[in-house]
Amino acid sequence: MRKLVSLAVVACLVVSVISVPANAATTKPTPKPTTTKAKVVTKPVVKKKVVYRKKKKVTLKPKAPIKWPPPSFEKKDDLYAKTATPKELLIAATENKYIQSKLISECHKTACLGIFVGSETGCDWWEINSNVLGIDPNNPTERIIFGSLITLAPGSKAKKVTTILLISDEPIADGLGIGAYTANCRIGSPIGKIPSDTYTKSPARS
Repeated sequence: MRKLVSLAVVACLVVSVISVPANAATTKPTPKPTTTKAKVVTKPVVKKKVVYRKKKKVTLKPKAPIKWPPPSFEKKDDLYAKTATPKELLIAATENKYIQSKLISECHKTACLGIFVGSETGCDWWEINSNVLGIDPNNPTERIIFGSLITLAPGSKAKKVTTILLISDEPIADGLGIGAYTANCRIGSPIGKIPSDTYTKSPARS
């Protein structure tokens, strides 16, 4: 009996479904929302070209010819002389390889002095006598002669200024310097090697 009842219920359900009017409202299936991913376009990385620029070399302008008679020079008879400033000496070194090399190899450790000399008549070689002066260890307010220096250099033509570098053996120190020099324009055979510097310490220091 239970089986019959259950079948009857099923039959009723089927009938009820079939008996739905044809004009009954039907619900349209709603489309499911779809999501689309936007394509990510990556631009190619443009590498900047590295531009290597050469460093500008700092060059000193060549020394302009000094007028004759040379201004601001000390004059004795037909000779002229002047102590060069550090800047003037560097400019002069651009035209004189010997002075240039000595400034680099010697004058950073020992006392040096650059001078300009000239003669009305010209000469075969130059002889420069000078003294190296330093602070008196017994009296700091005074300066004494540490030694004497003889510098031989190539000669020069008449009315032409040339540069001579005086190089001592005294290590650089406060208050140390070369001064009291005399320039001689010589004719004939030189008394020694040219160029050369001969330094002799004072007897009190030798």
